[in-house]
Amino acid sequence: VRVWRYLKGRTKVNGEVLLDGGNKVMIGGFGDPHICDNQVATGDTRIFFVNLAPEYMWPSHKNELMLNSSLMRITLRNLEEVEHCVE
Repeated sequence: VRVWRYLKGRTKVNGEVLLDGGNKVMIGGFGDPHICDNQVATGDTRIFFVNLAPEYMWPSHKNELMLNSSLMRITLRNLEEVEHCVE
């Protein structure tokens, strides 16, 4: 996934997680039945809520980020709400 902007947690995404010169990351959890809206297509722009993959998922998912909730469409209102929550 190409990263355009971090709203929170940039310091947790270190060199081991960053790919392709630092502007891409690997995200897992797509298709998880516990997360409602988790499908994306090439070219989609969404807000992702992720955590670092927990240790019990290593080594196969080490240095990956995992979805922890539904994806959010990019709208001005959604961006304002998310920015307000992470301040």
